[in-house]
Amino acid sequence: MSDIEEMLSVNEPKVDTERALARLRARVDAERIAPVSRGASAPRRVAVNIWIRGLAAAATVALVATLLTVSGLAETILTIFEPKQLVAVPITSTDLNSAASFGAYGTLTWTEQPRPYDVPDIRTAARESGMTVLTPGNLPQGIGAPRYGVMPKTTATFTFSAAKTTQAAAAQKRTPPPMPANIDGSKLFITGGPAVVAFYDDGASTIGASGATGASPFSGMPKLIVAQGRPPVVQSDGVTVDQLQSYLLAQPGISPQLAAQIRAIKDPSSTLPVPIPVDMATSKKVAVQGVEGIFVGDSTGLGSAVIWQKDGIVYGVAGTLTEQQVLAVANSLH
Repeated sequence: MSDIEEMLSVNEPKVDTERALARLRARVDAERIAPVSRGASAPRRVAVNIWIRGLAAAATVALVATLLTVSGLAETILTIFEPKQLVAVPITSTDLNSAASFGAYGTLTWTEQPRPYDVPDIRTAARESGMTVLTPGNLPQGIGAPRYGVMPKTTATFTFSAAKTTQAAAAQKRTPPPMPANIDGSKLFITGGPAVVAFYDDGASTIGASGATGASPFSGMPKLIVAQGRPPVVQSDGVTVDQLQSYLLAQPGISPQLAAQIRAIKDPSSTLPVPIPVDMATSKKVAVQGVEGIFVGDSTGLGSAVIWQKDGIVYGVAGTLTEQQVLAVANSLH
């Protein structure tokens, strides 16, 4: 989460966006600037990095069935988190900066790390992900052909450690509550993915990408990204969601406001929290593809996203588009 924390902690600069856009367009016209080759462009790398961070944050630890069978844990494993719905959870930069990273509570061991890779076409993306890949029937004017990337299923194991928690807290001059004996040494197993992402450029997305300031969560992205993937599933060798929630929300650095929002989730075992950086974006509930989704708009008005879950798949459409455009793309997926 360190990359995300760094992104969200950057102060928003004061920018005259209309004047800057006018100057940029004038330069493009005057100098006849041509689009840069997009075979390995900076926006793609930035977008992939954002995608990796999001999936890695959602799928922190994972389960491998063969590992459980060999270790004899199969009969004692409990499925404690399998999301069926999404909920927006507003967070501040202070929340992220004050809360300890999940790694402070134990050790993460990857079995299959998230390693996204490019594929040549939609058929390959569907075959290698095992999913039916939806495509938009409605695209904003000027959007080019898509490029596809696949994230295979990622798996890892997280082992809680009271000793490591104490050491991490001492380094930050904090005193955490004692880790309960039933949590110390317990394991979480999570499976995340697979996922497919389609990148759509308009020929102008490459300009200025390397100089993105981080003032907007949409900085440096292609004009449009359409993503879909299986949500993370968390399993445990004994500890429950309620036990983990009580312990983690009692940690120093968790604000009362954030703790109250998490506790207010009616069914934490089936609800996937979507963190919304309130100092950079706003959110609201919207209807999309016949279900309830979450719309996110950045504070500059230059980027939008919509996220929803349907038939066991989480979908997302994002880019430097208006709310009307991003919802039109989302509702046209078929």
